Amino acid sequence: MKINLILIALLFAILLISGCTQSTGGNQGNPQPSANSVDIKNFAFSPSTLTIKVGETVTWTNDDSTSHTVTSDSGSELGSGSISPGQTYSHTFNTAGTFDYHCSIHTSMKGEVIVE
Repeated sequence: MKINLILIALLFAILLISGCTQSTGGNQGNPQPSANSVDIKNFAFSPSTLTIKVGETVTWTNDDSTSHTVTSDSGSELGSGSISPGQTYSHTFNTAGTFDYHCSIHTSMKGEVIVE
């Protein structure tokens, strides 16, 4: 029983530490995995709404068969350019607010990041 509790505590600590290692910037490429992830699949952003804290990074991963973008509905907070299948885009949000975005190639694809 003690060993099980120790193993659970160790696993929790590893998951907690790995969740804290997020990439920064608004760079396309292959950043470290982020706890704040959005999958692009079947011509949709999932989740379509994500709530995070100021200073956190969101990583979008294109798991679709075609290129997509992450483009701000207004302003220039998000501008991924074309994200090819298998590629990622990450952005750190340093300001509180609601950031609506879409795919500029497939305009019916919409998402929202709420930064508290």
